[in-house]
Order: sequence, then structure tokens, then C-alpha cells
Amino acid sequence: MFLLFSLFFTNVVCAQQDASSHDFFIGYGFAPIGSVSEPELPLNPWVNAPYTTNNKHFSGTLNAGYLYHVSKPLAIGVTYSYLTVKRDVVLGSSIPLAEIKNDCHVLMLTGKYTWFHLKRFSFYSRAGVGIMLVKKGTINVHKENINASLESVPMEDGKSLAWQVVPVGVEWNFAKRLSLFAEGGAGASGYGIAGVKVSF
Repeated sequence: MFLLFSLFFTNVVCAQQDASSHDFFIGYGFAPIGSVSEPELPLNPWVNAPYTTNNKHFSGTLNAGYLYHVSKPLAIGVTYSYLTVKRDVVLGSSIPLAEIKNDCHVLMLTGKYTWFHLKRFSFYSRAGVGIMLVKKGTINVHKENINASLESVPMEDGKSLAWQVVPVGVEWNFAKRLSLFAEGGAGASGYGIAGVKVSF
């Protein structure tokens, strides 16, 4: 009886030690969604018309995050993303006369729910909400002699709501504590995200 109890206690302790309560992940996302406020652009003195921006495009995102498993399927934590956004400055339908570039930092509270397991594969959904901090941008004027007024445009920090929705994500647990993952969704972290996860 004592031997059976010892074996049972040993198995329970080992199972608890093998269970992972914490996840750390890093990844790359493409085609993020975000809101960036427009700077106050001046009038062009030659044609008495205002400069405007168009062709806003975001870079890919560098993502990192931490999740704590409150239960086997449910985990909560935080996600950080870094990206840049560029916009062309035009005058009416002109070619680009300058370029504005901003660095963006995103911090979101994140929840993840794993709803299906298949051997070494896990399928889950994830969602997050937080804030995007848009740092004071830089403006690169292409023709300074013609568009000199653009060089003195005031640039300010900004912030906006950030969110991320991932209906479907899949993880491949290829090693004891390591997994590769791929996600499809939308938001500040990207439409598609891939990376690696460490559990401990």
C-alpha cells in the first residue's frame, strides 16, 4: 500500500512540474490596422492650396507577449507591438512632395482560449484591446526649395485605441517547451502573425 501511494504521489508531482502556466511569445505580423492623427499641414504659397496626405501604409509588426494560464484552455496577459507608419504629402493630385514617418508602440491586454487539441497541434482564438502610442514623426521633404514651408510643420505625439481579433490560430508543439504558431485575424498586430512560443 505504501509503495502504491508513493508511486501515485510521485506521478502527481511530476505532472504538476510538467504543466506549464506561463507562455512567452515573439512573432512578426503583416498588414496591421491602426489610426494615426493627421498633422496640421500649411498652405503652399505658390498655388494658395493646402498640402494633404495620402497613401498611408504600415510596416510589418514586431510582436512580443506574455500569457498566464488561469485554467487549461484559458490564458490572459499582455501583448506589445512595434511598427512604423509612412504617409506621402501631396498638393492636390501631385506626385509625393514629402514623406512623414511615425514610430508606433502598441500595448494590449490579451485573452486566449484553446478550443481543440490534436496530438501536437492546438487550435485557439485570441483577442486584445489597448492603446497605440504614435511618437512624434519626422518629415522628409523631397524638394526643399519649392516646399520649404513643410520643413517647419509641427509634429506631435498621439494615441488611439488599439485592438486585435484572431478567430483562428494554430500551434505546433515540436519540442517539450517550444511551439511554432500561425494566426489569421485583424488589428494592430497584423492580419497574419507567425512566431515561436516558449512555455515554462
